[in-house]
Amino acid sequence: MKIEKVECIPMIYHMKRPIYSGTGRCDERQLLLVRIYTDTGLVGLGEAAPYGGPVQSTQAVLEQEIAPLLIGEDPADTERLWHKCYFSHFQHGRGGIFISALSGADIALWDLKGKMAGMPPYKLLGGFRNQIPVYASGGFYKAGEGIQELVKEADRYAGLGMNGVKIKVARTASPFSLRVFNENPECRMVTLEEDIERVAQVRKALGKDCPLMLDANANWDYPTALAAGKEFDKLGIHFLEEPLRTDDYEGSARLAGELVTKIAGYETECLVPNYLRMMRLGAVDIVQPDLSWCGGITEGYKIAMIAAAHFMECAFHVWNSGILTAASAHLSCAIPNGATMEYDMTDNVFRCELMKEPLVPDKNGMLILRDAPGLGIDVKEDVIEKYRVDH
Repeated sequence: MKIEKVECIPMIYHMKRPIYSGTGRCDERQLLLVRIYTDTGLVGLGEAAPYGGPVQSTQAVLEQEIAPLLIGEDPADTERLWHKCYFSHFQHGRGGIFISALSGADIALWDLKGKMAGMPPYKLLGGFRNQIPVYASGGFYKAGEGIQELVKEADRYAGLGMNGVKIKVARTASPFSLRVFNENPECRMVTLEEDIERVAQVRKALGKDCPLMLDANANWDYPTALAAGKEFDKLGIHFLEEPLRTDDYEGSARLAGELVTKIAGYETECLVPNYLRMMRLGAVDIVQPDLSWCGGITEGYKIAMIAAAHFMECAFHVWNSGILTAASAHLSCAIPNGATMEYDMTDNVFRCELMKEPLVPDKNGMLILRDAPGLGIDVKEDVIEKYRVDH
């Protein structure tokens, strides 16, 4: 079997209303859909992270630098193809947009690999379980809404049976925050005291039995994160995600040593050597890669196994389409330390509407994998045509 074609489809969905985090305003969801075609008719599905810039930029890298290296190759050779692509361009592609593009191709190759073997990837990679508990991810800042609306949102997620709720924090000003970029008259910045009160009220509403997670989107400096974290320690927070800038491993390690609350991160990082250093320094308590960002399933599996060797949980970051949801669920179920997984609850047509049979949590907040070959998913062509932006 040989690869004949690599197709990249950029898509944009304009959200019904904007949402805000510590790093700014989000009013659209982008998706770079990747399809790899073979000479036998089998097709693999993947997606590449488009975060932080126009989706067409990632598309250009994938089409111009990665796709030509895959044509004529055997899609089953996932490890060799990953290294071929990486080392062919590592002088300028050791991170960032290149690794995002490579991630999308790699996920599609693993979908193909499963279809070729007649097995789901989670079994090819270890088959530790066939289901994974997920937590609801939402709780953004919104114009015209305050603590009361946030509490109702979190309570609704808990009522669905989700295994925890994650909300945003850190839309605050600190010396190293991104305030200069994300101040917006529609949705003001909050004080640290207001932020802590938001968390306290959600904690009170959910009760002690529902895990509450917080996401700072790498927007705090160390003193601010420490001050907030000390208050969160009193509230029984399950984890604090990305409290500091991704590159501040030493600061994150200091913070983890000072707090009872676990530090989770960093989805904005990529590649095994970086996560290994993060773990050795004690910068995180929970390892949280994003498969569409960190290097795909091939690299994500290695990161997870290194975390397991450090007796650490691996909880994948998932905030895009149903393709990434499926890929992350497969790897979570393959490994022994896949404790939980994110499930995006925001306005996102790519999560369910795009998928023919979307992977959704059951009443107990569990994602249960099908035993179909490959990732077990497919996409709707009419939805692709509606939102693609390359016409």
